[in-house]
Amino acid sequence: MSIVTPFLITRPAGKADNLLASLDEQGIAYSYQPLITTQQVALKARDISLLQQAELIIFVSVSAVNALQQQLSPEQLTGHLLAVGSTTSALLQRWSGREVIVPQDQRSEGLLALPQLQQVAGKQVVVVRGNSGRELIKQQLLARGASVKYVQSYNRLPLPLDGGQLWQLWQQQLVRCIVVTSNEILQQLFALMPAAGQAWLLQRHWLLVSPRMQEQALALGIRAEQISLADNANDQALLQQIIRLKKDMV
Repeated sequence: MSIVTPFLITRPAGKADNLLASLDEQGIAYSYQPLITTQQVALKARDISLLQQAELIIFVSVSAVNALQQQLSPEQLTGHLLAVGSTTSALLQRWSGREVIVPQDQRSEGLLALPQLQQVAGKQVVVVRGNSGRELIKQQLLARGASVKYVQSYNRLPLPLDGGQLWQLWQQQLVRCIVVTSNEILQQLFALMPAAGQAWLLQRHWLLVSPRMQEQALALGIRAEQISLADNANDQALLQQIIRLKKDMV
């Protein structure tokens, strides 16, 4: 007999540990299934040169920091350090031993609203990220007159999973709410599922982390009343929203 796990957590491996530990402490039953993994990309000489010359260095994720710190010493980075989210900021601060600028609104839009990014004409900016992703930060900073380059420190790769088997398992576990922290994971979930599994997904409740993700979910056919938004993608915001949803399920 399967254990009932109302919440399905889909954060990538290595990014979910703190959230899962908090759920254990709260006695909240969950199933954990990452859908993508990350793989470090070797830095080229050009990448190292860009990082050393940059006046502003922006990290978009924990994986961007993790992959970089395996290959560089923090002393090689002399520019101001910025992070999109608080978890990324905390990791970057521990590694570098320096102040990291982080917005209260932990999205690209919040980062772009920071005072430090308003007068950037002529400045050298490097964005450390994975393969693909939003172009908003680069587009906006270019429009403000900055020189913006990407350094790719990791790849995101889909895990080889059997969607039909997962769907059967999640049905047995009576999964009611799916926690998703990126559009990529949301799309991967639907791509994995057979047609009947996709119909099942449309009947679940969803905990997402941004209005942009909500738009993507609506485009996939998920109804607005089945979507809850956490304040952002950090562990504490997700935990608070899961606790609220659990109360509603009783």
